[in-house]
Amino acid sequence: MPVAVAHRPRINGSKTNHYGIEVAKGLTWKGWEPGGEYTKHVILKNVKVKTQKLKYSNPNTRFFTTLYPEPIVLSAGTSFSLPVTFRPLERNKYEDCIEFETTDGKFEVPIQAVLPQHNLSLPEHLNFGMCASHDHVQVTFELNNTSELTTKFVWLFDEPFTLEPSEGTLPPKSKCTILATFKPTAAVVYETVIECCYGNDLSHKKNLRLEGIGKLPHLLVSAPGKNPKALQNVNIESVISFGDVAIGTTIEKIVELHNLAPVNVPFTISHPTRDTRIDTVFECIETHGMAPPSSVYKIPVIFSPHTVGEESADYLHVQAIGNMSKTVVKLVGKCKGPQVSLASEVLDFGRIHPGDSSTRSLDIINESDVPAAFQFMIDGVESVFHFSIECGSIQPHTTQTIIVQFAPSHPINYYRRVTCLVQNQYPLFVDLIGTLHTELNKPAVLQPKHLNQYRTNMARGFSVFPPEQLNEMVKTGKLQRDPDGYLMHPPSEMLEELLPPAVSLEPMSEYFNDGHHGDIMTPAHVSIDVCQVDFDQCDHQGFIEQKTLNITNHTKGKITIVWMGNDSHVFSVTPTTCDIPPLKMSSFRVTFKPGGPNRFFGSELEGYAFYKSMRDYRLVQDETFCPPWCLTVSATGHTFQPGHETFLPNYTLDVNKVVFPACDVGDSLYKTVLVTNTGTTPIRYTLEDDPNGIFKVKPTHGLIRDKYQLLIFKMTPKEKKTLRHQFQCRLNENDKHLQVIEMLGSSEQPKILMDAEGVLYFKPTCVGTSSRRGYKIRNTSRIPLHFEWRIHYADSKYIKVEPMKGTILPNESQSHLWTFTPVDDRKYVLKPHMNVDDIRHIGEVARRQQFSLRAAGEGSAGELKADESFIDLSDVVVNTAIHKDIVVVNNSNCSLHYTLHVDQLLEGSYAEEAMTVDPLALELDITQDILPARSRRIIRATVRPVRRLTYNFRIAYQLLTPDSGGNHPLSEGHYPLCEMTANGVYPVVQVTDARCYGSASGISKARLWGLFSLDGLNTSLDCDPSIEELTYPKPTRHSTTRKAPVNTRTVMDFNFSAAPAGCEPCVVHLMLKNTGSVATEWSFLFPEDLHLELEYWAETGEFDGDELHEMRIMDNKLFTVEPKQGWLAPGHCQTLTLSYSHDFSGTDRLPVLFKLTQGREILLNFVGVTVDADRKYVHFPSSKHMFSPVPVGLETDPKQIYELYNGGAVPVQYQLDLTALQYVQEENFNHKIFECLNPTGEIAPGTTANVEWVFSPLESKTYMVNVPIHIIGGDTALITFTGIGYDKRVMGDTVQMNSQLQPSTVPSVQSVPIPGQLVYLSEERVSFGNMPLFSQSRRMIYVTNHSPNHTVSFEWYVTSAADSQMVEIEPVSAVLEPGESCMCKVSFTATGEPSFYDLDVICEVTDETIMANYRRDLAAWEAEKTRQQYEFTINDPNAPKPNVRLCRQIAQENGRQSPVSEEFKRYQTLPPIKHTETEKEQKDRQYRERHTDTGTPLWEKPEVPESFLLHLGITARTHTIAEYQSNFPNAVQKYFIDRSMSERSLSSSLGKPAASKKLPDTLTEEEEDLVTGIAANIIRALLDDHDFHEALREIPHEPVPYFTQFGEKPQTLSQMGMKIMDIEKTGSPLPPLPAPEKDMPDVRTHTRATVAEVSFDVNSLTGSRRQSVKSEGHMPAESPVPKHIIAESIASLELPARSLAQSSLALHTEEDYQQSLREERKRIEQQTLKRLSEFGNVLESVLENTIFNIVNESGQGEVNLTARPRIIALPPSTPPNQSTRRGSSGSEAAPSRLTRTKVGSIKANNSMRSRSPAGSVRSGGGESHHSSAR
Repeated sequence: MPVAVAHRPRINGSKTNHYGIEVAKGLTWKGWEPGGEYTKHVILKNVKVKTQKLKYSNPNTRFFTTLYPEPIVLSAGTSFSLPVTFRPLERNKYEDCIEFETTDGKFEVPIQAVLPQHNLSLPEHLNFGMCASHDHVQVTFELNNTSELTTKFVWLFDEPFTLEPSEGTLPPKSKCTILATFKPTAAVVYETVIECCYGNDLSHKKNLRLEGIGKLPHLLVSAPGKNPKALQNVNIESVISFGDVAIGTTIEKIVELHNLAPVNVPFTISHPTRDTRIDTVFECIETHGMAPPSSVYKIPVIFSPHTVGEESADYLHVQAIGNMSKTVVKLVGKCKGPQVSLASEVLDFGRIHPGDSSTRSLDIINESDVPAAFQFMIDGVESVFHFSIECGSIQPHTTQTIIVQFAPSHPINYYRRVTCLVQNQYPLFVDLIGTLHTELNKPAVLQPKHLNQYRTNMARGFSVFPPEQLNEMVKTGKLQRDPDGYLMHPPSEMLEELLPPAVSLEPMSEYFNDGHHGDIMTPAHVSIDVCQVDFDQCDHQGFIEQKTLNITNHTKGKITIVWMGNDSHVFSVTPTTCDIPPLKMSSFRVTFKPGGPNRFFGSELEGYAFYKSMRDYRLVQDETFCPPWCLTVSATGHTFQPGHETFLPNYTLDVNKVVFPACDVGDSLYKTVLVTNTGTTPIRYTLEDDPNGIFKVKPTHGLIRDKYQLLIFKMTPKEKKTLRHQFQCRLNENDKHLQVIEMLGSSEQPKILMDAEGVLYFKPTCVGTSSRRGYKIRNTSRIPLHFEWRIHYADSKYIKVEPMKGTILPNESQSHLWTFTPVDDRKYVLKPHMNVDDIRHIGEVARRQQFSLRAAGEGSAGELKADESFIDLSDVVVNTAIHKDIVVVNNSNCSLHYTLHVDQLLEGSYAEEAMTVDPLALELDITQDILPARSRRIIRATVRPVRRLTYNFRIAYQLLTPDSGGNHPLSEGHYPLCEMTANGVYPVVQVTDARCYGSASGISKARLWGLFSLDGLNTSLDCDPSIEELTYPKPTRHSTTRKAPVNTRTVMDFNFSAAPAGCEPCVVHLMLKNTGSVATEWSFLFPEDLHLELEYWAETGEFDGDELHEMRIMDNKLFTVEPKQGWLAPGHCQTLTLSYSHDFSGTDRLPVLFKLTQGREILLNFVGVTVDADRKYVHFPSSKHMFSPVPVGLETDPKQIYELYNGGAVPVQYQLDLTALQYVQEENFNHKIFECLNPTGEIAPGTTANVEWVFSPLESKTYMVNVPIHIIGGDTALITFTGIGYDKRVMGDTVQMNSQLQPSTVPSVQSVPIPGQLVYLSEERVSFGNMPLFSQSRRMIYVTNHSPNHTVSFEWYVTSAADSQMVEIEPVSAVLEPGESCMCKVSFTATGEPSFYDLDVICEVTDETIMANYRRDLAAWEAEKTRQQYEFTINDPNAPKPNVRLCRQIAQENGRQSPVSEEFKRYQTLPPIKHTETEKEQKDRQYRERHTDTGTPLWEKPEVPESFLLHLGITARTHTIAEYQSNFPNAVQKYFIDRSMSERSLSSSLGKPAASKKLPDTLTEEEEDLVTGIAANIIRALLDDHDFHEALREIPHEPVPYFTQFGEKPQTLSQMGMKIMDIEKTGSPLPPLPAPEKDMPDVRTHTRATVAEVSFDVNSLTGSRRQSVKSEGHMPAESPVPKHIIAESIASLELPARSLAQSSLALHTEEDYQQSLREERKRIEQQTLKRLSEFGNVLESVLENTIFNIVNESGQGEVNLTARPRIIALPPSTPPNQSTRRGSSGSEAAPSRLTRTKVGSIKANNSMRSRSPAGSVRSGGGESHHSSAR
């Protein structure tokens, strides 16, 4: 509804409150003039409960004045009025203020004086609401001139908004009404802002926002109580059927107009045929109206039929405003009339005697529900037959009995056919027969059978012969009798076939065809020249002229005329009896003897004519009996004298306008008009005939003595046109009483209006299919027509129509459905035609009309295609639906009827079972449709997989052909359309990375992976959910108990390990990745998230121990998950933060449900352990441990590791009870199946101890043993160790030899960032795989500083001293600038026994930027501390207080303790029962804690920044050489096996050098002062030493030294050979070989040793191997070539050499022999060197360092390894002659190339040294490698 919204009133009131003083917001003066004085008052009111004192100041300007400022004292609730006077001098705006001051504050009251301005008040916006397009909505509002000036205004607006008046002038303080109109033209939202310009120059503007919504009108029409379904009708029509309605009545029906729009919709109703047709029977009074929004509007329609049996059809057009929608309403109704009948057709009175009378009863029956008037056309006064009721009215469904009396006066036969006229119905006839016998005359008795016999004889032409002649003809054989006894001609003279057929007259025609009124001249036996005798006005009653009647005998026998009545009657005929010879005429006179003056007289004279031979029964035979003919003459007259008024006629007519239906020329139609005499006097009426003879009436005159008089009007058109005539009915012989009865009719021929000018076009149709189209025809005539379509036989197989024939009513439109079925690809032109007949003349060819139709169509070959022949829906979540639009294209020029078929194929596990059980997973919204030509259809395909399978769908189509019975397949085959595939999947997420910090910072990623069972979790998440898990597809609160029922059987532990109470929480970051191809919604549901919130009365209040435990965990939030739910797109990741707070001692367990929407449910048991500070505790995540499978029959079984983690705060000693191992050994032939190598040990707090085991199976089976692990001073745990032995010969390659203890998928790359992490490793897990013993493998990792502005340093550590024997990392430490990365080389040496290795190496990262700040702050703090220790205080009260900062440590020494003890921080379960501090009290307490009593702030001692730890996991498995060659024959060549390692013991000690040991964490003050003093004295002495300064100056000028280790220079092979030869010559024995070293340095055991310490000790142990690399190619003294090898080699050389020399003394000299011997010895020496392990080590070191240098230079950007090779031609550096000479000697060209290589090597090594200041892991070996490379 349109509304006008006025300006919003100001929210703030006129007064305000300042510090308890209520005062006006300001004072404003208006309407002032310069020179005047105006005073207003400021009212001050004290609204407080206490007295207030105020001060105020005068206004600043001189134009405002007030009282002299004096204090104002206001008691509670009192007021004070302060007058303010304004004295203006000019017409300007004045502003000022008065300032008031109270004890609480100041406030101002503004005062101002304003000038009058133009101002108009109008609404902010007008909302017209919704309005139908092309309609309008009007809103009025007031425009107020609130100013004191005459204001002119003008509106600026645009369509569709208009405002009236658009401009005007408003006097001051006046208003006017504005009419706003909104008339939309489209269905859109109109929003606009119009401007109202006002003022003298229209410079002021105000905006008015106008809003309106245009809506399209939508009207539908339906019958009452039915839903509008106009679109389902072919003609888009709504049919209103009135049914059968009685003639003369009017019925009203309601047409419901449904307005579906939310707005008022104006509409119009048109009746096209109302003014063009003469017989409109339907009428709609309303021609226009307004349909309310979203409602039903009822329109009355009236049906008034006037022709019995006529079916009427008409149309109304309902059109919405703007011609937006048009609905056609078809009105159908039928007129029904009375159904009156007589119970008997013949009344036989029999034979009676003179003076007697006979009576019979006649029932008249009305079988309809329409009342009707009836009239028997007989005058009972003059007739021998007298009816008790000659006219009357019979009600519906009633029967009325009429008594008929027969009183004859002449002895003759009596027969009269009496007509009974019925209103609005055809006449009824009753035959009255009787016979009178006298003593003298006894005619034959007339019987009913004689009537039928007479009609037959008359039809055969025998009735014109008298009976005596017929008897003679029968006797002579000229006539015979037929089987029915009727006369007939002999067969030889059969004339009946030549005679015209007997005309069967309709009742109306029979009534009219009396020889005077009718047009059909039937052969009459006796005729009378007049039927009416009118004596008119008789002035002289004594003398009235007689009227003459002439009667003609048309028969061939003599007839006798007998008139009823006598001379005493008013009307009489003389002579009464007369004989007329054959074919002769006789005259009679009619006499009128009126009985009184001023009266109307009328009567019907009755006479009978019969053959004279019928007077005696002896002259007549039964078969030749002929009944008499009744002659009637109507006689009228009146005796009203001239000048006398006749009776005033009182009458009514049922209709005064008679409308005849249309008919053809020559046809006759009849209508009845009922004249009702409502008065008590008779009415004489006279009607003149139509001079054109088209309209006739019977009777034309008469006297209405009774109540009713029925007039029958007849129309017989002579030409085709509209006919009109007015009958003048003259009543009571007075021209004043003229009643006009109008006649309307028309003569028409059948006429059909063909749609589209008789042309029907079919759209191109697919060959073999059918297309259907409706074709409209309309009967434009007023004749009901019968039509029949005729199609040529040759065309009948292409085209057909429904219906083929039928009836079409006048003014009716019909739609005929044509079907076109082409059989080949071509164009068709077919010419059917329609024969139309008048329904009254069906079959008459002469009257038939023919209308031709030209049908054109085209046959076309069509097919369907899909835009995408293959549709891949990818992955779809099981039990969910995905929609895909399939675009089906019809490229042909014909419409195609088709149906779709789907075949489903499944792939995957249980596919065959699913094929038989599961329903079709593909649903199509359209499976059968019609696709128009050159168009496309979008079919929505819905795929809903129910299993984790691959669904393949093949969609095919089949063409259909439509017919009346539906659509039938065109062929049996299916044509492929497209294929669709979809994979039913479940949402899948995986944990791709895990990190921990806080109390779990010392736990490696591999251990964390096991604690959280992430491998099992990922495996479970990848499995299909069970049916129970899908009970609630989404997270739902469904549990009414605290313990929610779990629908999953998969249970995992999330073990947060153990930590001492009060330490920082254990924080775990998990990287959750959506590894599937569908989006995943996940959530962690705590028990409270599954519990329904019950009403208070439903809670039991009883909780068991587990529930209380869970409630304590949740209330204190010991376990947290952030975020608890989320959504992941495919391939996306999200970091989860899980934390466990160590607040309460004990083991905490909490079941948490991990739920994937539409996917798996996994119950996660969050487990965390908090240990007391003094408790000895080892954390066992599980009571079971599985060893890696080991094959049976290994020569040396590998060592395996079982980890023990100390989760407490004190060291723990453990001891394994190995008694169970003895039992297993005894059961297995005293073979050690399980062997523990270190059953006892000690574990430092927060560290892990490795218990070494050897599992050696004897058989291929599973071994289990329960081993108690005792914790000294703690608990005992029983652990079940399980090992699997397998036969490799049986299993073959099915069991892979793992290189790890447990198969794991721990990611090697970090993807979860940790807060504060600056340095990242390129790999966090390095796997060396399977390695043979005595070999070495290397890996490269990068350490990268991702910080943009922080410099960091890192250093590598090992967690176990034994690990340093296998792991070497180079460089051990380095400094990384922002964004810099460093490449580290990780080397693993396989020594000792075959084992499994899973090592954890720690990289400690220090932020050097923060560390530098810490050192600077620490130095300042120490300086301040020193200053305060030696500073004294001057107790001078006048001296300024020193602004010094005291250290918190000093303050604490003075007795100030921390207000909150660390011991009680963890007790935060319940709030303390004490006074709660306010915010101000908390700030004061914090201020006191941070300041001294004098207010000096405390300065806390800087704390050392914590370093960040990175874990590097290293895994490997070592095998014996023989085992490795057997299992990995193809990988042996990848390793260099140093067999010399097996001859040396590799046991070493790990730890930092003594010089690098850290000082104790806690030092006494005396020790610290002692050390400080000694160091200060040494530094001071050095600074004073002059020689020290000189030595420092000479250091830069010293050459770079090359150091070497002390040792004996090794001998070369040639020297050894010469020495051996000398020994042989002298015969002295060979010196013994030096024994290998056995005494090794002690191993320093440290919990945390750097790799540098490890490498130092290893170098000292393996000095012989390292020194061999450094001594520039000489053999090491410690391991010379064995004596027997050299002796055998020389012996093998000398013997053949000597024999060769002796045999060829003549050819070679001794010098040649010695030369060849030397060359052979040199060759043997080289081969022997290649076989030495030392040579292999040197070669491996050279290659290793070379590759390392190249990769390192490439990483620094110095070398581009991916660049294409280039050849640079350099100019010669020497003259050509020199180069030629040098080129002749190949030995001189090599040094230049060697020099260039050496420079590059030196550069690489120098750069490496600069990046590795801490040295390499293998210090001695590193130098050897560099020298070798050089």
